[in-house]
Amino acid sequence: MDLHATLYPQQHAAVTAPDGPTLVLAGPGSGKTRVLTHRIAHLIYARQVPPYQIIAVTFNNKAAGVMRARVRGILGDRLRGLRIGTFHALCAQLLRMEADEQADGVLGSYNRNYLIYDTDDQKKLVAQAVEDIGVNLKRLSLTPYKVLFQISDAKNELVEPKDYPRSAYEDEVIARVYEQYQRLLQDNNAMDFDDLIMKTVLLLRENAETREVYQRRFEHVLVDEIQD
Repeated sequence: MDLHATLYPQQHAAVTAPDGPTLVLAGPGSGKTRVLTHRIAHLIYARQVPPYQIIAVTFNNKAAGVMRARVRGILGDRLRGLRIGTFHALCAQLLRMEADEQADGVLGSYNRNYLIYDTDDQKKLVAQAVEDIGVNLKRLSLTPYKVLFQISDAKNELVEPKDYPRSAYEDEVIARVYEQYQRLLQDNNAMDFDDLIMKTVLLLRENAETREVYQRRFEHVLVDEIQD
């Protein structure tokens, strides 16, 4: 099987790069997905890397589906254990695997059957949190949606409720809503999409034993659209 016949020299260099960090800078339509799929095929076919040691992450479900189809087109069914998916999907899988193993810490009382709340669920839960703490958002020119946006922004920066900056009264209100919102999520055994990323990062950052397990398991990590 000639995996490289259709590759340009620059693509070939990226596909066959030695182990270690490799950054590929490429514009739209230049064949980034081709490089990633051929890199996966190269690792499995030419380097004899077990598929379960490879994880490929991309930015949306459509792109993940395209990547899976292309790899399958090259290698057929030699993909057992290979993980290809979005950041959120792969984080959700990891958290489900770890939820029943983590009695405390980042995952608290969550179990592997946790729910993933969509935007409508989140809005309802923020409204419930606001009611629970007894604050009038209108007096602060705040809306549940704006509070939810601030909570989402905090999670994207890995800021937990206890660390939310409180330089003004509005910040104090948002921090209290955020704290109650998280409490309600956990009571419902539910996470939002931002939790999937934040809790995975915090879990791996704070638990050396768990981190080492996945470092050994996924020896090759390929990331599409790394700026996202």
